[in-house]
Amino acid sequence: MIDRGIIKWQPFDSCFNSQKVIQDLKEGKNTVNYPTLSEDQLANLEEQIKEAYNLKLIVNIIYYYDGEIKSIEGKIKYLNYQKKNLYLNNTVLYLKQILQIKEI
Repeated sequence: MIDRGIIKWQPFDSCFNSQKVIQDLKEGKNTVNYPTLSEDQLANLEEQIKEAYNLKLIVNIIYYYDGEIKSIEGKIKYLNYQKKNLYLNNTVLYLKQILQIKEI
């Protein structure tokens, strides 16, 4: 009797690789394209952010990150005009990521 060694397990290896491809395709279906905002909406968002920072309001910010739309709540700790980002609950958000802001 001659042992075929690793050759006999190759079909099973292809099954596991196909499972990874299927999982990647499922994750890809859940991604969302970056929504485009008009210049009026961007100006309005920037004004709301400045007002929330100056009045130290608790806000709910909806933002886009890595193919997903996420939400975060809290006070804006720091607003950096030069880098166009803000710090909220130890999270750095860039102004171009922000889609919507609501006062709580």
